[in-house]
Amino acid sequence: MKILYKIRDHEGERTVSEDRFPIIIGADPSADIGVNDLRADEEAAYIGLSNKRPFVQAGQSEVSVQYNGQRLEGSAWLMHADTLEIGSCKITFKAEGDDFIIHVVSQESRIESVRPPPTGSMDRALKIKPLSFRSDRRQQGAGSIIRNRRFIGLTIAFSFLLLFIAAWFVFTAKQITIRIEPEPDQISISGSLIAPRFGGHFLLRPGKYNLHAVKECYYPFEESFDVGKAKSQEVRFQMERLPGSLSLQAHQSGKPQVLLNDARVIIDGQEVAITPVLNLEVKAGRRILEIQADNYQDIKTEVQIDGCSAEQSFDFALVPGWSDVFISSIPEGAAVSVDGKPAGNTPLKIELPEGNYLLQIDSDGFKTWQTQLAVELNQAQKITDIRLQPADGTLALQTTPSGANVTIGQKFVGKTPLKVQLSANTQHEIRISKAGYEKVSRRVQVSTGKLKKLAVDLKPVLGVIHFKVEPADAQLIVNGKNRGPVPPKLQLVAVSHLLEIRKKGYKPFQTRITPRPGYPQEIKITLSRLKSKPKVQTGVITAKNGYPLKLIRPQPFIMGSSRREQGRRSNETLRKINLQRPFYMGVREVTNKEFKQFLADHRSGAFKGQRLSQEDHPVVQVTWEQAALFCNWLSARESLPPVYIKKGNSLVAADPIGTGYRLPTEAEWEYGARFINSQTALKYPWGNQFPPTSPSGNYADTSAKNLLPAYIQDYNDGYPGTAPAAKFKANGLGLYDLGGNVAEWSHDFYTIYTYNTNETDSDPSGPPEGKHHVVKGSSWKYASISKLRLAYRDYSDGKRPDLGFRICRYSK
Repeated sequence: MKILYKIRDHEGERTVSEDRFPIIIGADPSADIGVNDLRADEEAAYIGLSNKRPFVQAGQSEVSVQYNGQRLEGSAWLMHADTLEIGSCKITFKAEGDDFIIHVVSQESRIESVRPPPTGSMDRALKIKPLSFRSDRRQQGAGSIIRNRRFIGLTIAFSFLLLFIAAWFVFTAKQITIRIEPEPDQISISGSLIAPRFGGHFLLRPGKYNLHAVKECYYPFEESFDVGKAKSQEVRFQMERLPGSLSLQAHQSGKPQVLLNDARVIIDGQEVAITPVLNLEVKAGRRILEIQADNYQDIKTEVQIDGCSAEQSFDFALVPGWSDVFISSIPEGAAVSVDGKPAGNTPLKIELPEGNYLLQIDSDGFKTWQTQLAVELNQAQKITDIRLQPADGTLALQTTPSGANVTIGQKFVGKTPLKVQLSANTQHEIRISKAGYEKVSRRVQVSTGKLKKLAVDLKPVLGVIHFKVEPADAQLIVNGKNRGPVPPKLQLVAVSHLLEIRKKGYKPFQTRITPRPGYPQEIKITLSRLKSKPKVQTGVITAKNGYPLKLIRPQPFIMGSSRREQGRRSNETLRKINLQRPFYMGVREVTNKEFKQFLADHRSGAFKGQRLSQEDHPVVQVTWEQAALFCNWLSARESLPPVYIKKGNSLVAADPIGTGYRLPTEAEWEYGARFINSQTALKYPWGNQFPPTSPSGNYADTSAKNLLPAYIQDYNDGYPGTAPAAKFKANGLGLYDLGGNVAEWSHDFYTIYTYNTNETDSDPSGPPEGKHHVVKGSSWKYASISKLRLAYRDYSDGKRPDLGFRICRYSK
């Protein structure tokens, strides 16, 4: 490709051949492009070629040459759209195809290739000689030109070489800005023959370099850096100040003579020394300094380490981390304990760190006195003349029949038989009531530390039931007790009774009835013959919808977990429980099929593609209110009183709780799950060791590892989601899935109970109101030690994909 160079001005367009370069811009008559603003002999600039690339170089002129708006110093390559301004003359450069156009505005151009040259002596004067630069184009004698040509040629050649080297370096070097904090006293760069510096900038070619810097009070700095291909780059570095020397000691606040020789010194989170400290080398700058000593308040502060080997000293005063508490009592000599640990006998002064404590004072023949003690640092307290009250007496009360409600004053204290503590030497009014019996009241007084026994026979309130039964020799069973052949009429206490009429070879009849005094009732029934002998499971009843329940006869026990149990949570308070009323516990969890009989459009749905709605799987995604209404629906089918009643916008338990279907109380659930054959409570559904060694329930196992964030290693029960109800082995009471499969709603509102070794709760059913309800049992989503324990307590007020329920009811 051949490039044509052309000058375009008011006279037209002229072609300049390569051998006619350089083009001189000036006021001399021999200039190729004339500029009127110059002196007659000035040459302002030259346009030359280097390897066929045009460039411009400033000449010897007092008039400024503006290259693209900047003063031209030295030389610069010419490219499309570049401009030169010299006085009133403006020259633009354009690339048009293979042509390079030099467009001159406002001045005359003189190139002989476009217009015919003038004749005579001017013909020689206008010829362009192949020189890169000229200092004078005025007419001189031939001898003078010949003498200077060789010297000028060498000078031009050397200038071109320097220009080429400089241009190569300028066009390949990158502008590098080096910023070092703080600014060093000296700086040098190795890795290049030259590294020109202009102010804070260096010109460096792409490559790897080493930077060296020196400043007083700082470590010598040496760091390598890379220069990339970007035109302008910046690198930043930070010099490190020389360390300082730190000395410090600590003493007790207010007592400078009491030096602490074992306080821990921590700088920026790392323990570095023990007081006293002498000349410890510490990095310069702002440091977080901590002083810690046993039984003293910590000190944490920010210090400025000056560095540069400067010595700094500190003396810290530590405030004691305890307070004096003085305790006295009437009588003296009473035993004092703090959080259950003996502390001495009154009068007594003890030192306690800041915090909250349970303070107890005990003395023989007196009630235990206790209070919550809040200790603040350096705030001495006096608890004086605590007057201990005489110890209570004990009333042992029993009734015939048992199970009567007992109220002393305005407080319900339990059901008979019971023992209750009463303040000594005071008259107490006791009220005894039981459904179907006349109410009784007694006034009693007990002596300090003595036991008083009281036995009361309750008088029944009777109602009459008439019977008309076929066949006539059928047997009558009342509340599980055989009364022989069905009589024409029978007097029963006016409470709910379970009546069964049986005869071998006939289908038994069962009903529940409550006699009403003064209003006789009649049962008229004809038994149907059986085709085959039914299989009867002892102690198991079946609800109207076919749901099985097992009779549980509980014993007193302690629910919750001790503080030493691994995985224990703070809401698992130990509580003494006495379940006095036998109850029927659901053998298994309620299934999807059974729940849809009550609520046809319910859907248990799925979890991450895993179906939860199979008919024989436990129902999930139910609220507590839906579970409670299911119980009421089942009670209505059997003419039982509903346990849950409407109170405002909420469902609450009736008081007292009758024999209708309901959810298990938390205490009933825990008894059925943990207390199988002894008073020793099971820790896990399968035993007392973790993990389970064989499929003993449906927990988060290896089959669910793609569904759940955690699972039990090396355990596979075969069900990633829910499993069929009662799929795994029953526990010792014949109950299924009290651990695993789904967690279960409890009857109780959720609360956290306080620990009281002197109280026994009889048939507890939780607080009367609240927002959340207790959730018991682990589920198919659980794998941790904490949640798989049978003592684990959870709570909720909404539905979950792993939360279902079983039902329960009192036997009488």
